[in-house]
Amino acid sequence: MLAATLLPALNRVLDTQPNVLSRLQAHAGKFVCLALPGMPLNLEIVETGHLIPAPDNAAPALTLTPDLAALPRLLTGGALAELFRAEGDGVLAAELSGALHGFDWVLALRPWLGDMAATRADQFLKEFLDWKPRTLDAAGRNLAEYAVYEANLLADPMAVHEFIAGVDRLREDADRLEARLALLESRRPS
Repeated sequence: MLAATLLPALNRVLDTQPNVLSRLQAHAGKFVCLALPGMPLNLEIVETGHLIPAPDNAAPALTLTPDLAALPRLLTGGALAELFRAEGDGVLAAELSGALHGFDWVLALRPWLGDMAATRADQFLKEFLDWKPRTLDAAGRNLAEYAVYEANLLADPMAVHEFIAGVDRLREDADRLEARLALLESRRPS
């Protein structure tokens, strides 16, 4: 039932991605299992690069299992292909990873949103996923500025150590003075 719902939509998206279809055509006849939690989806790659439901007895050449622990990596600039653990045919896995890396969002969204909105959505996605390098660059610039202009405001570690040692000596001297005063008061005639 999931295949009947998901496959037409997936094949429509593939129709918008000629690069992905050409990569998949080289693997026609292979079976892929998308191991979704509770409902595995067995697919066959056909000569056109599209996907159809695989026969029940088909042994998958590649099993893709969603890795939810990889979701934070995607949000921090990782690739979409990192969301899946791949087991099996390494060449097919590399082709799928390359296809996902080269996925053209403008082509995929154009039929539903139109040219301008698809282009804007693509720009938004690229800028959103590009936040990590910009953030690291800004942090590096801020650290360099801090090192140049404000580092002299920091206390020297040796001076801090000497200060703490001086405070400890002063506390010991004050304790000895208090002890002497207490001794003198105890000897004083009442």
